[in-house]
Amino acid sequence: MVNEDGFSLIEVLIALVIWAIIIAIALPDFIGLLDGAQLQQTALQIVSDLRSQQMKAEQVQLYQEVRFAPFNTYYFLYGNGTGYEAYKSFAWPTTYYDGYLHLQYPTVRYDDYGNVSESGQIGLVDPFGQIQNIVLYLQYGDMRLTSHMLMGT
Repeated sequence: MVNEDGFSLIEVLIALVIWAIIIAIALPDFIGLLDGAQLQQTALQIVSDLRSQQMKAEQVQLYQEVRFAPFNTYYFLYGNGTGYEAYKSFAWPTTYYDGYLHLQYPTVRYDDYGNVSESGQIGLVDPFGQIQNIVLYLQYGDMRLTSHMLMGT
């Protein structure tokens, strides 16, 4: 009679191979999910900061600005009365769509009535091709946030 306590080497190797296959299948989806969450977080933070600067401009009756770095993943908040207010960075690995800011001018300025000086889109993308567009409209500074995927990624 043979006493078998524990697992044989073959059984352990088979279990490891099965786990490796499961992880190899699930890992890209999990990483894509995390990157998508970072992208969403960055877009919502930018919209929140734009709206905050707009409301502050209306309250203090002085212009407020959001200054984007056209080729880098950060921006600054400025106020007429206070000057430099804050440095904000995109959540990694979020970048601009096509690698640069798609606004004609990198500074979005709100006047003392909360009207915006710039219109256009701020396109953000993650490595898996998920896109968030922040669309700015002239006059009252309305914004819209849209999402879609790049084809072929």
